[in-house]
Amino acid sequence: MPQAIDGTIGIQMNIQTIVLYLLVKFAAYTWWCHTGLERARQKPEMPEQDFFRKALGLGLFRSILGLGFGVAIFFLTVPFLAVNSHMVESEFLAYALVYVPVRWIEWSIIAMILYRESRSILGFIFGSSAIDRKWRAVGILISCAADIPVIAALHGTLFLGRVMC
Repeated sequence: MPQAIDGTIGIQMNIQTIVLYLLVKFAAYTWWCHTGLERARQKPEMPEQDFFRKALGLGLFRSILGLGFGVAIFFLTVPFLAVNSHMVESEFLAYALVYVPVRWIEWSIIAMILYRESRSILGFIFGSSAIDRKWRAVGILISCAADIPVIAALHGTLFLGRVMC
């Protein structure tokens, strides 16, 4: 990464990457929550403005969930990374093994808000229907796709312990 003599370009690049990452995540989560709301819409007469506000609120809540789980992953992986000076042999495998299950939990929490059928232990863990499971799985794909800008900014480096899930 090119840096000025005082190192400011590197700092700006990092801040820009973080801001882009957060905006992409928020937009993706809001869009997918809007899609989930469309499916769960029980009051078709709800004004579109209120509907959009609900989607924004759910997108923000999903972003906060991601931040919370991401911080937890950070604190759980830092000791592992400190003990093992070499990064996990397969970064993509580690990424999938950590982030996919965590994202299933995060999207399950959103599903509990959206769909009454998901508000049981089995509904939370396995999804209440094939459509619910598909919605969560696509949400995971969207979450992973939203990581692409930060992965590209880091020249293809995947890393555990980032603070957004």
